[in-house]
Amino acid sequence: MQTMIFAMKEINQRQDLLPNLSLGYHIRDSGDDIPVSVKRSLLLVNGQPEKGNGQSCEDIQKQPSPVIVGDAASGVSMAVLRTLGSFKIPLVSYFASCSCLSNKREFPAFMRTMPSDLFQIKALVKLVHYFQWTWVGVIGVESDYARFAIQLFLKESERFNICPAYVHFYPVVLMQDAVEELVNILKASSATVIVNFSGESELHSILKECRRQNVTHLQWIASEAWATSKALWDDFGDLLKGTLGFAIRRAEIPHLGNYLRRISVSAAQTSHFLSEFWEETFHCRLNGSLNTHVHEEDAQNWPPCNGSESLDDVYTPYSDVSQLRVSYNVYKAVYLIAHALHDMGTCEPGKGPFQNGTCGSLSQILPWQLLYYMKQTHFTTLGKEVRFDDNGDPIASYDLMNWQKEGMMAPFS
Repeated sequence: MQTMIFAMKEINQRQDLLPNLSLGYHIRDSGDDIPVSVKRSLLLVNGQPEKGNGQSCEDIQKQPSPVIVGDAASGVSMAVLRTLGSFKIPLVSYFASCSCLSNKREFPAFMRTMPSDLFQIKALVKLVHYFQWTWVGVIGVESDYARFAIQLFLKESERFNICPAYVHFYPVVLMQDAVEELVNILKASSATVIVNFSGESELHSILKECRRQNVTHLQWIASEAWATSKALWDDFGDLLKGTLGFAIRRAEIPHLGNYLRRISVSAAQTSHFLSEFWEETFHCRLNGSLNTHVHEEDAQNWPPCNGSESLDDVYTPYSDVSQLRVSYNVYKAVYLIAHALHDMGTCEPGKGPFQNGTCGSLSQILPWQLLYYMKQTHFTTLGKEVRFDDNGDPIASYDLMNWQKEGMMAPFS
């Protein structure tokens, strides 16, 4: 979220990109939940009504958003796209990787800065084949992301004579009986190479049970959703040593680290997101706090924040910019939109792409016109060229990860 805001401020200060137009934004929490995401995306594209001081909801109307950056999850993105289909609102995801989203008949308004799983799966199969592993276990969380990924993996594996010892899907919310069932499958099988398609939170429960049952002999193959999880490495490094997988390419975004650390108490007090982060980080309560999510039982006993708290004095994953991967995808998504708008603004009347050579309008942006320009856009940012294919997918590029104790991970391009 902060990277998106940073990118917009950076663009608004440039004279060579959108010099006569300023970018703005609305941010809503999707909660990684389909009904919540659909509701809040509709509010964004219709113009979010907002209560003023003593005013009715109808009195203050925000500008409708002609494009949405999100969602992170493939399943949520699919639901939002189906709901917004008649609006032709472009949706640019920074983390949804399901190959199903490349279907332009079903999702014509979808683009992403995250490569399709189609490319990752081919790379994973070649990686398994390189080590001559022909008998592997395949597991994944019950989701569109994992179902489509595993389907592709099994199909591609046939070409290299790689056989699945088993295929097992486990629920998103892992109760103890479901975890025990899965770990019993891992123990009973002769396969020691396990390919897992999930996020880090689901795998955390599985590894915890593996440790309890002393299942320590497995070679894990990571999907990109958890291939760079420092939290998993910190908690289960003994079980995950030697893990292999492909990760989103890492980048360095100049000045972002300083921007992230510049949050002050006054800034935290004005944002629901930052209020929660500030209180959880410093274990204090803000005066007039907007934070409604209290995650620890003793939080009610936290002292008031005194104003001397500084992010320069503590380590947090938030301000750690050494592994900018998903954030880099967000950064590219904002620049994709900016370059498309810039191309619209520099179009010569009579030579435009629409009827009778007309150009797109920046005074009243029509989402379907913006989408056209986004699909034609290619640009360079941070010294790297960004291009998209006919499906709105970026050209795939990954880091090959090998988890070792000498450092959390050793990346190879």
